Order: sequence, then structure tokens, then C-alpha cells
Amino acid sequence: MSTSESPTRDRVIAMVAKILKLDASKINTSDRLREDLGMDSLASLELLSCISDELDVDIELDEAMELVTIDDACAFVDRVTAEQRGAGAAS
Repeated sequence: MSTSESPTRDRVIAMVAKILKLDASKINTSDRLREDLGMDSLASLELLSCISDELDVDIELDEAMELVTIDDACAFVDRVTAEQRGAGAAS
């Protein structure tokens, strides 16, 4: 399954749309958070908080700073979720 077909995609796009007050249907997975969507530092922190709370994902700030596009955010959430599930299963 590609990231653009990920079940996470719609949730991440919905969060970005809500934070930036944009129409979710106009957001593409290749859109850059800052350059294309106009996300500033405060909105970035709000997105990280939403991802952490709504998707139950622990986020390392240094990793999160590497997120450039919607695709990056979706792949990040999918990867961290899989890692956390694996760590939980190993416990």
C-alpha cells in the first residue's frame, strides 16, 4: 500500500485542513506543509500535537522537523505506529 492510499492519509489531511482552515479536498499528498500550504511554526506544533493525541503516536521533535510534505507526515505516522506496535508486542 502506498502512502497516498494509507488509512492515515485522510486523517492527516483532515488535521492539516482544520489547523490551516483549508478545504481538505484541495490538499494533495505532495503539498509541502510550509511552502504550499503556508504552515508556520505554531501551526506545525499544533499538527504535531494533534497527531500525537488523535493517532496515539509518540513524536520525537528532531524527527518531526524533517517532515516537508503531507506524504512525509503520513509515512512518519505509519512508521512510528508500526514501531510502537512492534515494541508493545515485544514487551
